[in-house]
Amino acid sequence: MELLGPSLENLFQLNNQLFSLKTACMLGIQMIDRIEYIHSKKIIHRDIKPDNFVIGRKKKSHIVYVLDFGLAKKFWSSTNKCHIPFTTGKKLTGTARYASINALSGYEQGRRDDLESIAYIILYFLKGSLPWQGLKISNKENRYKKICEKKRKISNKQLCEGLPKELETFISYVRNLEFTELPNYNYLKQLLKTILSKNNLCIDYYFDWDKESPNIDEDNIIYTNDYHIEYNGKNEWLKNKDEKFNKKMEKASNIYSKPKVSLNLTPSIIKNSKTITSISTNLQQVKTADNSNSGSRINETNYAQA
Repeated sequence: MELLGPSLENLFQLNNQLFSLKTACMLGIQMIDRIEYIHSKKIIHRDIKPDNFVIGRKKKSHIVYVLDFGLAKKFWSSTNKCHIPFTTGKKLTGTARYASINALSGYEQGRRDDLESIAYIILYFLKGSLPWQGLKISNKENRYKKICEKKRKISNKQLCEGLPKELETFISYVRNLEFTELPNYNYLKQLLKTILSKNNLCIDYYFDWDKESPNIDEDNIIYTNDYHIEYNGKNEWLKNKDEKFNKKMEKASNIYSKPKVSLNLTPSIIKNSKTITSISTNLQQVKTADNSNSGSRINETNYAQA
């Protein structure tokens, strides 16, 4: 068992309850990546919050780890070979502050809910608090109901006021995902990379709490996309049902189908009609693989931090 460092919540408190744009985006990219890997194993976390993400130690101090799978659940039926059914009337599983609107409404949770929680964490890091914090309601059920109402009423624009427009696009995207839909994880990570690029920031793993540049061990794997992932036993990569919404997202961010910015180390995997193109770190070496090979599983022993 590996000894890990402090949680993101602890680091946030030590940093006067505010993270810089650079730190929030670098953390967000890794958080999405960890959840992407978990989802590829047909599991949803259901309790995404800063307390459940920790930083590694020494030469792994730049790596974000995810903890606490006590509320995790399989979203894929091994028996029926399909996604679990949508149901209502469920009690909240998770932490109300970061829970999705659907989770607070009593709906069965899916992959989209984990990602909506990550969106709230990023906003929390950048703003210092969320609009539904600090409600003076003693009854738990009434407090959950009020939190849900506030999340429903506040617009994405209001929620992201004063922040880069890509964050508004981010939260709009995750809130509009269908229950069984495979999220476009690369798109969400690219939104955060675009924010960094527009602000002349780079991904160097130098976080707000670091007193000196981290001593990075290049052998440590950071990103899931160093490997191919199998989703639900079939080739679903980057598949979205609503083409109208896809075009809207493309217009809003101008990076959906052809990312213009690739800041670092992370290969992007983009699907076209017949092939999956794996774009290398320097964007100069391009390998093309048939869709039939896209289901290769991640080497679990090499991806210990997930």
